[in-house]
Amino acid sequence: MGNLEDYAKSERALQNAKKNKQQHPTGWEPRVDTDKKTIVSKPQTKAGRPEDHRWDKYLEDLGFNPDDFEIIEPFEVRTWTANMGGGETEQFYYYKAKIISKHALNEKDFDYQKLLKEIKSKKVKPQKIVGKDSFVVCLSDWQMGKRDGDGTAGIVKRIEQMIPDVKARYKALKKQGAQLSNLYVFGLGDIVEGCEGFYDMQTFTVEYDLRRQKMIARRLLVKALTEWSPDFKNVVVACVPGNHGENRNQKGKAFTTFGDNFDVSLFDEAQEILAMNKAYNHVKFVIPENDLWLTLDVSGTIVGLAHGHQFRTGGKYSHQKAVNWLSGQAFGMTEMGDADILISGHFHHLFIVNEGKRTLLQCPSLDGGSDWFENITGRSSFAGTLTFSVTNAKTQLPWDNLKVV
Repeated sequence: MGNLEDYAKSERALQNAKKNKQQHPTGWEPRVDTDKKTIVSKPQTKAGRPEDHRWDKYLEDLGFNPDDFEIIEPFEVRTWTANMGGGETEQFYYYKAKIISKHALNEKDFDYQKLLKEIKSKKVKPQKIVGKDSFVVCLSDWQMGKRDGDGTAGIVKRIEQMIPDVKARYKALKKQGAQLSNLYVFGLGDIVEGCEGFYDMQTFTVEYDLRRQKMIARRLLVKALTEWSPDFKNVVVACVPGNHGENRNQKGKAFTTFGDNFDVSLFDEAQEILAMNKAYNHVKFVIPENDLWLTLDVSGTIVGLAHGHQFRTGGKYSHQKAVNWLSGQAFGMTEMGDADILISGHFHHLFIVNEGKRTLLQCPSLDGGSDWFENITGRSSFAGTLTFSVTNAKTQLPWDNLKVV
């Protein structure tokens, strides 16, 4: 009789559990989310670290091939007390981790020796180009190696699409009559994400070590320059250091020099690579030795470049800090104080301020966003690359045709 009562009790508990609408804690429903790169396990009744074969089983149960994905620890654990009916409860354990596709990037595509071979053998057909105006492309905050959002694969995809989009943009402007003979490509910093010392948990939230971050970024930078430069008479490539390019110690402090910066070294390497083919002799590089900013004459307009991490005071918002920093440069009578246009990055969203003949252009980024910022504020921004033209003619404003591609 006792066995029959136990059986009936277990059956009632099972039926009650099936009737329970909320079978899993909110946000911990078993799933694989390839957009957010998250896997949540099916519930298990015993606590303990999921072994690799168990993750594989989770993937198979959710309809995915384990051979196509890699689980990235550390993982999160959530306990859940489920009502089994009949006054009985049971403790379940859920596990959440990051997941990336093993086929997202083919590192052979970014091989350094392969890149050198391609550059040496590439032939460029010279074109007859007239005009004195300039086209500007702002490369800002790629954060190569960052896992947030769609990760490195998403960053690479956006850059690879950006390259032909930029080409289509300046060709369309030329077709409309713009006399664009000069190309200016500006690196605004944070091209790589770095591995340690920039924010909490960074070591566990990057997808690639620094060598691979630089390898991928270098390949894409050189690809962009070799695609665009044949369409212009003169090409100037300039860069400034970002905070993520700094050499930092375990306390998160930069301990070498302003110039000892991975963002800057990427442009050093690109300069050496393009110098191996005389077809790119018209491409000139402006790379600061040990400064956080620089200025250039772009078709008669003074353009200043700064990453933006040096904008510390002056207000709550980034543009207020930029105005305050630029005012200090003017008071100190530096070359930056004479800038007609100040271009910066760092804050990962587009912002434009115009006061009289002076303009501040804050560039968007190309990364996949920030999980931390979105969780804290609920806000996010669109990825893109800022482009515009600068005219040599005497107009009310020297810049025009501004577009984010």
